[in-house]
Amino acid sequence: MQFLSLLLLCLTALQPTLAVLDVTGAPACGLKCIMTSMANSDCSISNTTCICTTASLQLQIAECVTASCSIRDQLATKKFSSETCGVKSQDRRDLVWIIAITFGALSLLAFILRCAARLIGSHDWGHDDSVMCVVMILEIALASLSIPLTQHGLGLDMWFVPHDDVTEVLRLYYFDELIYISSLALTKISILIFYLKVFPKRSFRLVTYGLIALNLLYALTWDFLLIFQCRPIAGAWLQWDSETETQCISINVLGWSAAAVNIVLDLAVIILPLPELFALSLSLRKRLQIIAMFAVGFFITIVSIVRLNSLIRFGTTQNLTQDYVETGYWSTIEVPVGIICACMPAIRSLFSLALPKVFGTTRAGIGSTFNSFGPSSSGNRLDSRNKIKIKQEWSVLSEGPFDVDAEPHGRTPSDVELLDVGGKTAADGSGGGRPAARKMTLSKHDGAWRGMSIPEQQEESYKSDVFTRERELS
Repeated sequence: MQFLSLLLLCLTALQPTLAVLDVTGAPACGLKCIMTSMANSDCSISNTTCICTTASLQLQIAECVTASCSIRDQLATKKFSSETCGVKSQDRRDLVWIIAITFGALSLLAFILRCAARLIGSHDWGHDDSVMCVVMILEIALASLSIPLTQHGLGLDMWFVPHDDVTEVLRLYYFDELIYISSLALTKISILIFYLKVFPKRSFRLVTYGLIALNLLYALTWDFLLIFQCRPIAGAWLQWDSETETQCISINVLGWSAAAVNIVLDLAVIILPLPELFALSLSLRKRLQIIAMFAVGFFITIVSIVRLNSLIRFGTTQNLTQDYVETGYWSTIEVPVGIICACMPAIRSLFSLALPKVFGTTRAGIGSTFNSFGPSSSGNRLDSRNKIKIKQEWSVLSEGPFDVDAEPHGRTPSDVELLDVGGKTAADGSGGGRPAARKMTLSKHDGAWRGMSIPEQQEESYKSDVFTRERELS
């Protein structure tokens, strides 16, 4: 490099009016390729416009630099070339941290509302809430990492980033990947534990436990692979310049496989409760609210697919501080949106206290009146004799058509079964403890509805899980 610099200084001294390249910061290897390539072209050393605009010359220089220079020298040559030709780096640093902090704040708000719902609402704190606390801690760490990542150059072209900062970006990304995988798996586990509270059906619970085990296996497997992706471990952030001897698993294979498995698990968790939900006796409003919650879940899957597409250049990039941006901000969107989705049932429960007409349950309140299902004796006017006065809280368990052979008591296809959830308490009726559930079947006889109570000794065999499901979803 000293020889080449001396040569250029001599040219400058001999030709004072000649403007020559400023070689400050250019590595010897790169400068040699520039001089050699220029000698075989029509461009002179003083004509930077010709050098910068001749595509064949730029390609020849790039091929020479790639073949004969180290990665660090290649980056230094690229920086020298960009600065000489006036090419500025694309700067997306602000985009990275703004997206991460914004979505992190939204997920924190959703988590706070979830906690408020547990404190002031009718639902107790559960294991799903405890798991979500761990997820929220991981999300705060994930969002916080975006700040030092951008400070060290994530969002700039790699050749404009100091070499030590490139190493630091990869080191921070190493921990970022571990947090990301763990957060996704635990979010789905929290949702699945919530399913266990809502749906007591044995076959459903077995499938749910299986999905919980698969998500745990997913987190443990890919966290292990990511931790030991290189030998030594530090090779994960030192191997980029090929100056450290390492043996590493292809990060592209790890990224693609983890993303693909995660998408499959997302779809399984979202689709699992849909048959059970649509079997409930819910109002149209509540059905739409539940569908809206699951639409957010499908949005997470879409984000996962878009992120998967951003991994195409993940393991083959030559500009990692720029090409890792898409993967980074899609990760910082996917995790908080998953948290928001998991918190939506609790948030809906909280809103039902403030806006009962919009988010209220489908069960009638105490002292409410159900209109007659039969014809009114006064034409279009409602006949008070054909109304059912209810002084307890009732929930519609099921309505026809019934399988007469499967259902005792001879219920007809038009029967409606009600559950009393606000009557006397169990056993002694003293007012303490859990309310005793009573049931009534409404049957249509001669155009009017009549109530038939199920014998108390057979109540246990007719207990339904529908009330439990509606209570958790309300």
